Amino acid sequence: MTSLLLPLAMENGAKIGILVGVLVFIVLFIKLIIGFIKFCFRHPIIFIGLLLCGGLGFAFNFLLAGVLIIAVLIGGLVTFILGGFGN
Repeated sequence: MTSLLLPLAMENGAKIGILVGVLVFIVLFIKLIIGFIKFCFRHPIIFIGLLLCGGLGFAFNFLLAGVLIIAVLIGGLVTFILGGFGN
């Protein structure tokens, strides 16, 4: 029950920061998927080699982690700025 009330207790800066972080993640995730598909079609030999050696999933997960880190940093920065720098 308390998890449902948590968004009501948040400040506006935190809500906006979370929204910005989610939007950044969605945009970067879509760009990652499109770029990954383009890479696979432009370089079929490398794609098949990575697919057979298991490196394709590792590369995608590594890039996905980078996207997630960037989204969290941007969302946290917006939350920090709109929160009045801890006042």
